[in-house]
Amino acid sequence: MGARIAVISLVGATLLAAHPAPAQAPSTDAQINAIVQSILNQMTQAEKLDYVSGTGAWDVKPLPRLGVPQIRATDGGLGVRLSDPQGVAYPAGPALASTFSVDRAKQMGVGLGLDTRNHGFQQVTGPGLNMYRTPFAGRAFEYLSGEDPFLGAVLGAAQVNAIQSQGVWADAKHYLANEQEVNRFNLMETISERALREIYMVPFESAVKNANVAVIMCGFNGLNGADPVCESEHAIQRVLKNEWGFKGIVETDYATLKHGQAAAVAGVDIERPSALHFTPAALSAMLANGSLTQAQLDDKVRRILGRVVAYGFIGSVPPATGESHPPFSERAALDVAREGIVLLKNGGQLLPLQRGSVRNIAVIGRLATDVPPTGFGSAYVRASRFISEIDGLRQIAGPGTNIVLLDALTLDPARSAWTTPNGQPGAQAQYFANATWSGAPVLSRVEPVINLDTSGNAPPGSAYTTRYGSDGSAPPSSVRWTTTIRPTITGPHVFKARADGAVRLYVNGQLIMDNGEGTPLPNNVIPPTVPLSARMHLQAGQTYTVQFDYSRRPGYIPVFGGFLGAQLSWASLQAPADLRNYDAVVVAAGNSAEYEGEGFDHPFTLPEFQDELIANLSRANPRTIAVLHGGTGLDMRNWIDQVGAVLHAWYPGSNGGQALAEILFGDVNPSGKLPITIERNIADNPTYPNYPQFSNDPNIRAMTYTEDIFVGYRGFERSNVAPLFPFGFGLSYTTFTYSSLSVSPGFAAGQGRIAVSFDITNSGQMAGAEAAQVYVSQRGSAVPRPVKELKGFTKVFLQPGQTQRVTVYLDQRSLSYFDPARNAWVSEAGAVDVLVGASSQDIRLRGQLFNILPSVVTPRASNPLPDPTLVQLGPVHP
Repeated sequence: MGARIAVISLVGATLLAAHPAPAQAPSTDAQINAIVQSILNQMTQAEKLDYVSGTGAWDVKPLPRLGVPQIRATDGGLGVRLSDPQGVAYPAGPALASTFSVDRAKQMGVGLGLDTRNHGFQQVTGPGLNMYRTPFAGRAFEYLSGEDPFLGAVLGAAQVNAIQSQGVWADAKHYLANEQEVNRFNLMETISERALREIYMVPFESAVKNANVAVIMCGFNGLNGADPVCESEHAIQRVLKNEWGFKGIVETDYATLKHGQAAAVAGVDIERPSALHFTPAALSAMLANGSLTQAQLDDKVRRILGRVVAYGFIGSVPPATGESHPPFSERAALDVAREGIVLLKNGGQLLPLQRGSVRNIAVIGRLATDVPPTGFGSAYVRASRFISEIDGLRQIAGPGTNIVLLDALTLDPARSAWTTPNGQPGAQAQYFANATWSGAPVLSRVEPVINLDTSGNAPPGSAYTTRYGSDGSAPPSSVRWTTTIRPTITGPHVFKARADGAVRLYVNGQLIMDNGEGTPLPNNVIPPTVPLSARMHLQAGQTYTVQFDYSRRPGYIPVFGGFLGAQLSWASLQAPADLRNYDAVVVAAGNSAEYEGEGFDHPFTLPEFQDELIANLSRANPRTIAVLHGGTGLDMRNWIDQVGAVLHAWYPGSNGGQALAEILFGDVNPSGKLPITIERNIADNPTYPNYPQFSNDPNIRAMTYTEDIFVGYRGFERSNVAPLFPFGFGLSYTTFTYSSLSVSPGFAAGQGRIAVSFDITNSGQMAGAEAAQVYVSQRGSAVPRPVKELKGFTKVFLQPGQTQRVTVYLDQRSLSYFDPARNAWVSEAGAVDVLVGASSQDIRLRGQLFNILPSVVTPRASNPLPDPTLVQLGPVHP
């Protein structure tokens, strides 16, 4: 368990433009190339063959006799993980995307780079730049692009520049089209070249052209016949290296390759974690048969050495400082959370809560009480210093407000009340040395909670712990807990079990939960230990017997947010009669590492019958505030019309509890805007025809992106389907008006830029920030085009009554589509509507320009950003 900390002052840590890296690196390409060539000339063939495979988890091997040190990498782009203690836990990628702020992307990037360097690493495997395509996507919480490629192109390049300003390598991943986790090692995706170029490649293209990203990681998924995409010569050698001019390193994801020769020819430079296919013997055979040339091998070595030299790592690397949570990084995590939380509904102006008049607040949900939630997998960072959401409320609300956690409605093994059959608090536990609960138990004892942790990392309230081998090598064992419960509320209740094996739950002798032999362990997939839930109607005051049987299934590992052991909890889904007496009810709902993460996709629906809970709470008290967590959109149909207010907090990071409380009480005005579209029904999503329901079926081996370029809001608008909440939407406690639009010049000709200028006025009574969005719409196109596309945005902070004139730039790329036949970006003659709005569905100003000189531009000459200076590292503004 991490340390709970006090809230950070609104004007606390000083924000610096950057913490300069200590390494003295060569300043010109010529100097870098000369040093690299000198080292290459001294390397033996055996050293070259060995250098193109990694060591450890993500490290580059040293060449001690040549003064080339080992390059150490930390895995995951949301904080430093491979250290003790771990670093600052930053908000999830969609939270950063929701800020619509280049400054926040830079601030988080500087913090992440600083943390990486302070912990003694030279590379961080982030940021994640993949697109949001479906709400099932397990790793969407890692990715900062949202559903729009231009948004990812801006924020991704800005963050890469900021990370690398700290003298460490950024690693853009997962190239290419890793938008879902279902059967990720064996899924072959079919995607049109136009969709790849216009949607899925764009954030990576920008990271290359506008940030000179050091490393790009290719993904597990297959793409257009290449299995995996790391073996796609088209994606890597032709597009990434030849057309975009990428100078850095292409590395594989962890144990990705299936065919070493194909990957070597495709352009992979280093295999991770070690030589599984890029063995010296295998590479020598490729050289011998002519499938790989010496020049190609030398190019791989040259690229790795080039980044080592460019960052000043020859001789030695900077030592770790031991400062795991610098003030800059803590403040960065807080500021991203403040601007990334999105206010979706505020019925009756329930928010902000008013100190003095709001004296009693009920809090419900485990997600509010402990370490801030995040997703499962290699981006999982368990915050070692944090502010929980209930702690944030208590500290921000002040002494005049009573904040109460309602245990009876909070599904938490540390808070579930049990009574043994003989009247003692707790549960009678019997431990068996076999998997079948047979024979005499080897241990019997009363435990206050059913919360067994066999990984040695006991959660709060755990009463019994034991260590098994972390590789799952312990002999089978089983446990039986016998106890009783006595509900205080009549109505539906939920039981939740989480276990690394088989479980059966009996209530009053009725079997209500049974997962057979345990959750299956898919081949080569990190097992998530997803919980089970069961619903049952219970009567207040009645005693119910409970028997919970658990039999361990070896194979699970307690890393990446996983869990070994068994937990059982229960809670009411029905509101107590006195809930109406509270001035506000805050329910923390949604996903966590238990339900969302790497290696598996997840349902659109809320887990644990939370939709029923929120609906019941809202009927009992209309001042209910639902705070959602997760990396995707979630199903709100059953309660959105009844609940008082809704915020999407995503995974808000170490200091998210403070940020949420500040927003609820109005100390911070919410300014987040959705980087995704949230559908009312899952069938409305453009991907539904080819991914109609959540499934981790290993038999799903092929997926065609039939929606083509019409992903996200592009697809909703093409089908004329109204979503629940549109892309770019987010409420504020103030209002903003837009006026005085100017498009200058009013025509596009050649490669000049067009300035789109307009005024934004804070017309309300509270200071706040507005993210204004600029869309373009081509009239009369000869090819299918979206109704409109985001091509610019800007964010301004305004005092009440203040007006600021802002300018967003467009260029020919802003007006273009990709033509695979010509392998070029093509703009069309004719009228183009310029639309300025507060969201994709809230257009405030309309203008027009005329493209009088159509263009055909090669991929090398085209840039996704009309104004690349936007993402360069300058002052980082709080």
